[in-house]
Amino acid sequence: MKTLDRAKIYRTALRVGAVSYSGGMLGEALLGWKLDPRVTLLSELAARDREHRRLFQVLDLGAGSLFITAGMTQRSGGSKWLGSWLELFGAATIGDALSPLDYPISHDHLRPGHAQKDWTPSVSHTMHYVTTTVAGVAAAGICLEHWRIQRSAQVSDSLAARILRTCAGPAVGLLLLSETLTVLFPKLLPGVVQRVQTLAFSALCLDLAALDGAKPQT
Repeated sequence: MKTLDRAKIYRTALRVGAVSYSGGMLGEALLGWKLDPRVTLLSELAARDREHRRLFQVLDLGAGSLFITAGMTQRSGGSKWLGSWLELFGAATIGDALSPLDYPISHDHLRPGHAQKDWTPSVSHTMHYVTTTVAGVAAAGICLEHWRIQRSAQVSDSLAARILRTCAGPAVGLLLLSETLTVLFPKLLPGVVQRVQTLAFSALCLDLAALDGAKPQT
């Protein structure tokens, strides 16, 4: 694959994938906020009992496929570590879509047979926690690669832009950690934290695409 072709495919796939990954927030707004976004995690929008779950599944499937495409093209002509993390993140995102939760976990009254003490989650419900964990690890890896790449990129940014780029990766990584903590403590509004983290991660991926032409090939 020619370098120019690879670069175009990589940047386009990463940009469109990043937008698709955040698309669920626009979707829930257009649908009228069926679940409280302050506490509801985005993956809950695609739970089995949700009326519009297919929309959110399609967005995740599309985003995951595009991240894998970006990773494959990046590995063929750029940072192999970044390519691997992008591929892993894409695969985990597809795994999220294909292993929906049984119900929105932040709303226990919607759990199947919620009045019963004994309830066994499906394999899909259990696997969702695994794929989400893998996606979180991969996202942290992408943040690390962004921090490394922006340090060596030859760009003529302003001082403020350079500071922002330097802090972007660690900041998104901190948001990832914060999201985990807020899930354990719902009063900290996990839905809000996750949505901010998702938007920040998408912005970081868009910046990765912008840095591609400026960074030295490795």
